[in-house]
Amino acid sequence: MLLTGLLLFVAGCSSPIRVDEQDVFLPKPSVTPADFEREGVTLHELFFPAAGDSLQLNAWHLTQPDARGTVLFFGGQGFYLVQSSGYIDALTRHRMNLFMVDYRGYGKSEGAPGVRALEADALAAYRFVTDSLGVDPARLIVQGHSIGTFIATHLATQRDVAGVVLENPATTAEGWEKTVLPWYLRLVLSFEFPDAVRRVSNVERVQAIDAPLLIVAGEEDPIFPPEMARLLHEAAASPVNRLVVVEDGAHNALYDTEAYRDAYRRFIQAVLPAPTSSTTRTD
Repeated sequence: MLLTGLLLFVAGCSSPIRVDEQDVFLPKPSVTPADFEREGVTLHELFFPAAGDSLQLNAWHLTQPDARGTVLFFGGQGFYLVQSSGYIDALTRHRMNLFMVDYRGYGKSEGAPGVRALEADALAAYRFVTDSLGVDPARLIVQGHSIGTFIATHLATQRDVAGVVLENPATTAEGWEKTVLPWYLRLVLSFEFPDAVRRVSNVERVQAIDAPLLIVAGEEDPIFPPEMARLLHEAAASPVNRLVVVEDGAHNALYDTEAYRDAYRRFIQAVLPAPTSSTTRTD
């Protein structure tokens, strides 16, 4: 990936990079509706209309009896439904239903991705979840990982939700550039971002979100360093605003750590009422 290669180049300007054997491989366990099997959890594959046109987006709705609420999840740049085993296991473990979407142009979803289109699609997903699936916004957590945090914060500034989880978040495109490039390299090297990308600011958005907020970052994340999460934590307006930085955590799979699981459990218990049998429909 271009981004990874560039980061390796930049880091290599100052010191050698050790590459261990496990870094050479990137296994991603796959799952499909046909072979899905989790005790007590049912996977419903469905399609819903994208925003403003006739395109259809592919989504998975995972449900279980006596769920405490629902997570509307937006993945990162490389997120696909068929590679979501980790998040499925991690989030349903907390007795949460889960609604995940393949972005435009990803998997079975039609169209081509773009910043404004994905933001509008997030609102369409929210409308589908609350109207068609009957999920109460008071029991809905919106969560984003990596670039998905920009989608999650956009939605949370536009609609009512019970809470917001930002995992390995970025601040802005400019902020990312300043974080990954030392000042001396910025004298000779810079990035050119499309206007639609440059205008997006998680800093501005967390200042407009009053829903409870949980920010989780990896201390060793080379893509969106934890300094960005700390800045968002400091800027956030929410009266319930917790930051957890996972020691030795990287950019992916924080959900496998005890720190993440404990923080998530505490957050869910704090912002969601005890479950009832009518929390959501399961069909």
